[in-house]
Amino acid sequence: MRIRNPFVQAVFLIVLAFVIAVVANAFAGRTRRLVPVAYYPDALRVPPKEPVRVSPPPRLEPVVPVPTATATMPTATIEPVITTTAPVTTTAPVTTTTTTAAPVPAPVAKPEPPRVDLSKFQPHPDRASVEISGDDAAALHAAGTLFLDARRTSVYEDGHIAGARSFSVWEADVDDKVNALFEERSDPTEQNKPIVIYCSGGACEDSHMLAQKLWGIQFNNVYVYKDGFPDWQQRGGAVKTGGQP
Repeated sequence: MRIRNPFVQAVFLIVLAFVIAVVANAFAGRTRRLVPVAYYPDALRVPPKEPVRVSPPPRLEPVVPVPTATATMPTATIEPVITTTAPVTTTAPVTTTTTTAAPVPAPVAKPEPPRVDLSKFQPHPDRASVEISGDDAAALHAAGTLFLDARRTSVYEDGHIAGARSFSVWEADVDDKVNALFEERSDPTEQNKPIVIYCSGGACEDSHMLAQKLWGIQFNNVYVYKDGFPDWQQRGGAVKTGGQP
């Protein structure tokens, strides 16, 4: 009978091939025979355990003490030696030191201001002021002439000609100070006394501005120290700090 269905043919061929394989495997040799899956003939066989060999402990040799020889040294008696030595007297040489007193320096005398004819400082009502040099300023200062500092008060306090009053032309109270000076010297004789004004010298015009204010209220004998306070310091003139003359 011929089978026409291809599916049935395939199944038949597979079954036939399986039967042939089983028969061939049965007649095959031991080395070529296929073992079925999950077939382990020695799976439950456990090999016997080998006995554990224990090494014997090492043999300890007894320790024999070695006798120690003790040497006895003879003891010698040492008698103390007493030596009598006569005291030695040493006389140290006497050194005489002569102290010479240092010479006392002689006091340095301050240079006296140059002698200037004070009679030449006369009133000049036609001019507000007359410029003078450092020599004239030093002579007038030595004669007790009134000096006015036209710089700012803060600069005046840092250092000014000793005896000079602060009359800053840039401060609001300058007019009050000028009027107070006029009341102090209201007599014409007092107004004709010389007054010296100074500032920082050079291009500083503060002293000339103050001279104009004094000239406007009848002070006709005003002088401007043109080189000012820096020149006074170079000359070594008397200087004072603070707000008082």
